[in-house]
Amino acid sequence: MSLRPHARVIALAAGAALLALVAGFLLLGRGQSSSDAAPTVIKPLHPVKKHAAAAPKKVAQTVKAKPVAKPKKKIARPKPSVIDGMPAALAQALDRNAVVVVALYAPRSSVDQMSTQEAKQGAKLAGAGFVALNVASEKVVGPLTSLLTGAATPADRVLDDPAVLVFQSPKTLFVRFNGFTDRDTVAQAAANAGAVATASTASSGTWATRANAICTEMATQVQALPFPTSGADVLNWVDGLDKALSGAVARLHALPAPAGQAAQVKQMLAAYDRAVTGFHTALAAAKRGQKVDSDALQKQTAAYGKQADAIARQLGANACGGGF
Repeated sequence: MSLRPHARVIALAAGAALLALVAGFLLLGRGQSSSDAAPTVIKPLHPVKKHAAAAPKKVAQTVKAKPVAKPKKKIARPKPSVIDGMPAALAQALDRNAVVVVALYAPRSSVDQMSTQEAKQGAKLAGAGFVALNVASEKVVGPLTSLLTGAATPADRVLDDPAVLVFQSPKTLFVRFNGFTDRDTVAQAAANAGAVATASTASSGTWATRANAICTEMATQVQALPFPTSGADVLNWVDGLDKALSGAVARLHALPAPAGQAAQVKQMLAAYDRAVTGFHTALAAAKRGQKVDSDALQKQTAAYGKQADAIARQLGANACGGGF
């Protein structure tokens, strides 16, 4: 289940400014003048009826209505991107659900899109919550990295994509799957974590059948890794091998143990976990530039691998028991 790192996407934001225009009115008026000299009064020869002076017409004054103040727009407060040290979407989902399936994806990746849809369907089958998180978003990377700091293995702390993480409320990582994971595996993992199924899961076959399918897929992924031809290629090859093994072991953990064989399955998984941890430790040392004793590494992991392989064969998982 080899993973490919994706380039980060830089989010751009743009803003706009609002302009207000004000207009004024110029009021114009005019005055009237009168003569200081009194006019000469001439008495008419014949009496003339005086007419009452017409009352001046009242000029209707236009009363301007006062402008109605526009209601102030409520400024929407930005929603928090982090709640209780987790991405807000995950925190809210865990507040509503006992188990939440998280799909990690990168934009514009067809494989990631398919993996996300499978995880979503698996969560639905198990009655679990579901959240899809973009690993190219800075709002996701920071809090999710901090949340996974306490994960059991180094592989669980990496935000590679695609990946599926199953969380238990309040914020405990139950299991992680690296690479593409089918809906049946996700549904079973969520059910094992305590989700209450709303529909019967589509998982079929015995434990051995499903374990063989997981190990066969892992072998196919390892064979597809480019053969190393240089020192840098060797490191990449080991990295791919590490992720393929880790993903397969995580999926085996998600399978419910067959009746009466829970102790054997637990012993097998513990041996596989120790072998995978050896790979993680050696790979981390190599990335730091430290010298790695490949012979010692092979002996250490082979011992645990052989122990696990033998138990797998006893349980009928011959594809897993073909050698670690």
